[in-house]
Amino acid sequence: RTQNDFKKKGLKMKTFEVMIQTDSKGYLDAKFGGNAPKAFLNSNGLPTYSPKISWQKVEGAQSYALELIDHDAQKVCGMPFVHWVVGNIAHNVLEENASMMDKRIVQGVNSLTQGFIRSPLNESEKQRSNLNNSVYIGPMPPNGDHHYLIQVYALDIPKLALKAPFFLGDLHDKMRNHIIAIGRKEFLY
Repeated sequence: RTQNDFKKKGLKMKTFEVMIQTDSKGYLDAKFGGNAPKAFLNSNGLPTYSPKISWQKVEGAQSYALELIDHDAQKVCGMPFVHWVVGNIAHNVLEENASMMDKRIVQGVNSLTQGFIRSPLNESEKQRSNLNNSVYIGPMPPNGDHHYLIQVYALDIPKLALKAPFFLGDLHDKMRNHIIAIGRKEFLY
């Protein structure tokens, strides 16, 4: 089903609540981004320690998918920044550090990759960059606070046919006609 299918039938897309722990002003804990203590950074000094994100269970959902996007980054780099793409989530939660620990999920390429089509890298280097960047990358806004948008999609199929590395557009291609509800949540960093 697509948004248009719902409109044609006079139906509204179902929505559900998404939860992530923030402080009273809506800021994500520093350990999940560029201001994290070294213990929460990877060997390259990058924030790959993902926060716990949960959501209401959706009746009829057989799996979920998630994207985490920084639309404020467009002012900095000319485009929204993709921080995390996740498919084949069986339950209504991604536990803290799921990006590094949960082998049941599939993760798409984040915006740190150099493996895009117009990259000057050769095909082998592109593949390596895409695979290495198929993880959560935490917020690191260079010009002040940014708003980050989590969107979770409830799907009517148990698994999406996604093979690493895949991009956000690939996730959307595989979800098309399978989205039964959407949840959204913003936070600051």
